[in-house]
Amino acid sequence: MKLSYIRISLSLALVSLGMAGCLKDKDYDDGKIQSTTPGGNQNIVEMRISANNTKNFVSLAYSNSNNDTTVNLVPITLVTGNAPEDIHVTLDLKPDLVKVYNDSNGTQFDVPTTSLVTIVSNVVTIPKGSNTGYLQVKFKPSNLIGLELAYGFAISSVDKPNYVISGNLGSGVVAILIKNKYDGIYHATGHFAHPSSPRDIDEEKEEVITASGNSVTKELGDLGSGTKIVITINPDNSVTITPGEGTSGTTAAVGNFIDVTRPEYNNTYDPATKTFMLSYGYPLPAPTRTITEKLVYTGVR
Repeated sequence: MKLSYIRISLSLALVSLGMAGCLKDKDYDDGKIQSTTPGGNQNIVEMRISANNTKNFVSLAYSNSNNDTTVNLVPITLVTGNAPEDIHVTLDLKPDLVKVYNDSNGTQFDVPTTSLVTIVSNVVTIPKGSNTGYLQVKFKPSNLIGLELAYGFAISSVDKPNYVISGNLGSGVVAILIKNKYDGIYHATGHFAHPSSPRDIDEEKEEVITASGNSVTKELGDLGSGTKIVITINPDNSVTITPGEGTSGTTAAVGNFIDVTRPEYNNTYDPATKTFMLSYGYPLPAPTRTITEKLVYTGVR
C-alpha cells in the first residue's frame, strides 16, 4: 500500500511504554497538531487535527510495543478559550470520509476493526477550566505493524446550549501508523542547485517520518516544514520520490530528477549504513531546481 501525503505533516512520535498506560503525543506539544486555538468571539467547538493542511488530515506514527497503549488521538477544542463548565462533545464514525480521502489522494487506508483498535469513548469531555479534550483509542502497536489504518470522525452534538459546531473543522481523518525501520533523525548534507539562490544543505536533525510500511516523508530540500516529499523504498533498495504535503504549483512536479554531475546521489537506500542518497527536483519554472542530499541515520525520532 502506498501513501501520497502527508505528513502528517503531519511530524509525529511517541515513545514506547514499558507498561500499559496513556501516552501524550509529542506532535501536539510540537505544534504539528493544532489542539489549541487562540481567541474568538463565538462558542465554537472544533476538531482541528492538523496545523499544516486544509484537508483536516493527519497521520500519527507510534513506536512499536507489545503493550496495550492508550493515546490521545483526536483533539476537540473550544475556540473561545477555557470552558466555564464541563462540555461533552459526541463524535460519530464516518468511514466515508476515509474513502473520500483515499479516492482523492491515491491512498489505501482501511478503517480499523474493533479487534485492532478500541475507541475508549466517542464522547469527549472538555473539562471546566480547559479548552481541549481528547478522543482516546487503545491498541497494541505490534498488532498494527505494516497496516495503514485511518478513522473518519465528525462532531455530531454538544450537550450544552449556546455552543456551535465548526462548519469547516467539524470533521477530519486521522491515520494510525507504527513507525517503520526508516523512521528517525538523520544528518542531511548536500546541495540545492537553484538559478537565483544556489546553496549547500547541512541539517543535523532532519526528521524522516513514517508514511506507510515502506515509505517516509521529509522536508523538500531546505524549503521548510510546509513542503515535503514522500520517499518510497523499493524491494531492491532503490527509492522513488513523489510530492508530499504542502507541494503546490511548481513544487507539485517534484520527483526523481538525476543530477548527472553528481552520480553518487543515485536515489538508493543502504540498509547497512542506514543512508539515503537522493537526487530529486522540480523542473518548473525553468531552469530546473535540483536537490542532491545524503541522509545518514543518527537516532530515533
